[in-house]
Order: sequence, then structure tokens, then C-alpha cells
Amino acid sequence: MGLAKFYINGVDYTDCVARGGLDWARHDLEKDGSGRSLDGYMHRHRITQKRTLKSQCKRLTDTRARSLASALNPETISVMYNDLQYGVITKTFYGTELQGGIWGEQNNTLYWDNVSFQITEV
Repeated sequence: MGLAKFYINGVDYTDCVARGGLDWARHDLEKDGSGRSLDGYMHRHRITQKRTLKSQCKRLTDTRARSLASALNPETISVMYNDLQYGVITKTFYGTELQGGIWGEQNNTLYWDNVSFQITEV
């Protein structure tokens, strides 16, 4: 078992992610009234923080690409991944986009290229 982790609902999809292809972001959610006042002071009222993961995949066989697309399809998914702040962690996400293009076929196998997706923590 390697150091990199990317599991969706307990199924390992780490092999689908391209090298350097998982981008992590943390976002602060703030309540109304947050922001700068006219005197320049920053009023912070953080409610919570949420993660966003953007992934670029390797070239995938049609079977593997469809499996990944199906795994990302439910309204919410449980994802175990490498978090920049906490290490390997499991959180609940929802999918916001999925895209890809047919690369072509080789040896009677259809391949998809440039498959990418973005998921956001619930």
C-alpha cells in the first residue's frame, strides 16, 4: 500500500489519479458581517472550513473511467484522501463537475483521456 490515497466509498481509485493530479484547497466559510470596515479593519467571523479537491486523471480504460464516473455520481460520497493539514482523512463530499474526452481505441479497448473532476466537502 502506497502513501498516496484516494478512495471513494471504500473503493480504491488512487491508480486513476495522475501524478501531481490531485489539488487540495481549504476554504473558510464566514457569517454575515465579515469583511473590512471603512477604517480598514478586517472583521473575521469564521463559521467553519471546507475542502475542495480537483483531480486530473491518467488515461483510463472505458471500464475504469465508467467505474469512476459511477462512484462520483451519488449525491454525497465518502472520500479517503491525503489532506494537506491532517494527513490521510475521510470526509463527505459532493461532486460539482466531471469531464473527459475519448482518446481512442487500442487493441480493442476504448480509452478516455483528460478525465477530471472537482468535489467539495459537504
